[in-house]
Amino acid sequence: MESTPTLRLHEIKNIFFPEKSRNIYQLPFPKNTPIDGIETGGPSHTGPFRGALDFIVPLGTEILAPLDGEVVEVVDGNSRFGPSPDFVNDLNYITIRHSNGEFSQPAHLEMGSAKVKVGDRVVAGQVLGVTGNSGWMDKPHLHLLVYRSDPNHPKGFKGLKIRFSK
Repeated sequence: MESTPTLRLHEIKNIFFPEKSRNIYQLPFPKNTPIDGIETGGPSHTGPFRGALDFIVPLGTEILAPLDGEVVEVVDGNSRFGPSPDFVNDLNYITIRHSNGEFSQPAHLEMGSAKVKVGDRVVAGQVLGVTGNSGWMDKPHLHLLVYRSDPNHPKGFKGLKIRFSK
């Protein structure tokens, strides 16, 4: 007879309530940016992507480094976008490694707009690029994911609930 696996309390909490980031981040766009909303759910915010935020901002909005760190990945050559998972591999984004083993990843950049390269050190507030149409999206927005490596997760990482400075 096969037994059903039992989840421990901390595993249940991690499924429904993402762990909070240890770092405190700045908003990834200029203070005067018009924001038409913030979305936290949807099919692209599940599993290791829990905790990600979509800021509904105009196309061409400057994307700023949310915290000091080192650029570890830049994808900047995609021009395709659309409202289905068929476009998931067409995303432009920048990944920054921060202290405490955390990474931030602003996404949906305009093709060719990245102003940094792998190995660059960035400071909070530095312009990284601008928002554009790339990847799985149904309207212009800036997707921000903060995560840490997690060897126990099938994808190898786990999204965190982002803590912002006031």
